[in-house]
Amino acid sequence: MPVRARFDTAQAAWFRLPPNSRGAIWLLCNAVVSTVLIVLVRMVGQDIPTIQLVFIRAAVGVMLILPVVLRMGVTSALRTDHIAMHGVRAMFTFVSMNCFYYAYSVLPLADATAMIFTMPLFLLVLAVAFLGERVGWRRASATLAGFLGVVVMLRPGQAAFDPVLLVALAIGFFDACVAVVVKKLSGTEKPVTIIFYMAAFTLLFASIPAWFAWQPVSLEQLVLILLIAVTTTISQIFTVFAWRVGETTAIAPFNYTQLIFAAGAGVLLFAAL
Repeated sequence: MPVRARFDTAQAAWFRLPPNSRGAIWLLCNAVVSTVLIVLVRMVGQDIPTIQLVFIRAAVGVMLILPVVLRMGVTSALRTDHIAMHGVRAMFTFVSMNCFYYAYSVLPLADATAMIFTMPLFLLVLAVAFLGERVGWRRASATLAGFLGVVVMLRPGQAAFDPVLLVALAIGFFDACVAVVVKKLSGTEKPVTIIFYMAAFTLLFASIPAWFAWQPVSLEQLVLILLIAVTTTISQIFTVFAWRVGETTAIAPFNYTQLIFAAGAGVLLFAAL
């Protein structure tokens, strides 16, 4: 069978899947990519200012998406009636990204990830309030079960509370806000439009504070930072596709799979327990 025919067959099979199944697969792919991302952040995040990482990530994101914009045509790719909503989404992403890079640079990987995965709980409330989604007992039970797993992993009462855990908790909240805004935007906006404005606005928000915090980096650090930027961009693309096609409350529990990957990476690479 010719390559083109195989591609068309695979594409047809993909689109025959229910939207929630496709959204769940995108989130599973994102869980793998995000695990690579947090390992990279762990390797370089303690030596480089967080805002510098955010700025470089946003700059690389703009550069990666710009060829797509130019190929589609600037007017077609960037036309929007919701520029303010894009700005709000980018602000949520900007705060979440700063919290993400900081938390993963100082906390054990499993603990940071556990706090982030309170996100489906926040999303459950926000999706009902702002998207009008209905939540059945199965989805609510799955979300609560995942949260109980988070609590068990944190072993409450067995160690002094680390305030940085609140930074990781904020990631869960702001990621839920991002998911809701992306879901609303995806009804009228192209994926390339959503991704470009997110990167462009984030670059704008980070530019001034990054200027004051900037410090020189070695060649090895630069390579790691560029890998972080590329990996974060891929993660953003996967999540946009996931929230675009799937119901937020139906697919959000699949985010918990990242907890397994992060715990394994912590033990194997950093001897974290």
